[in-house]
Amino acid sequence: MKIKILLFSLAVILFSYEARSQSTLKIGHVNVQELVQTHPDIDSIHAVVEQEAKDMEEVYAEMQAEQQRKMDAFEKESATYSEFMKNAKQQELLELSQKIQSYNQNAQQIIRQRNMQLIQPVYEEVNLAVAEISKEQGLTYVLDISSGTVAFIAADALNITPLVKERLGYK
Repeated sequence: MKIKILLFSLAVILFSYEARSQSTLKIGHVNVQELVQTHPDIDSIHAVVEQEAKDMEEVYAEMQAEQQRKMDAFEKESATYSEFMKNAKQQELLELSQKIQSYNQNAQQIIRQRNMQLIQPVYEEVNLAVAEISKEQGLTYVLDISSGTVAFIAADALNITPLVKERLGYK
């Protein structure tokens, strides 16, 4: 008898916990990548980054042209150089080549950092709007479907992407 009462009590507790947890858990989803890519400021951000990349590419091209001129001059005049002069000119060309490679690597890193610096406020704005709408909608969890890790979305799941677009004033 005590076992039946204990099992019944345990079943009531589990059932009430299950019912309570189901009634308070509300999940929504959002596509953060779509929101960022369609943000009104994204075109101007891309334009700034592209212009800065173009400026850096021009400097890179000038450095390569200088290197080519020096290599051509070395090839023409190397027969007249002493062994010491040949070694010095070769070392100069090697250092110039390393300088160009270093510049290119640094330029690429700077462009990536600049892009992240400019796009960070967009992510912050989107995340803030997601948080506000989630709170207003009483959501417990919001899944970002752009990450591709969501295995299933029910047809009646709350997609807050349109609400975030509206909040951020997207057209």
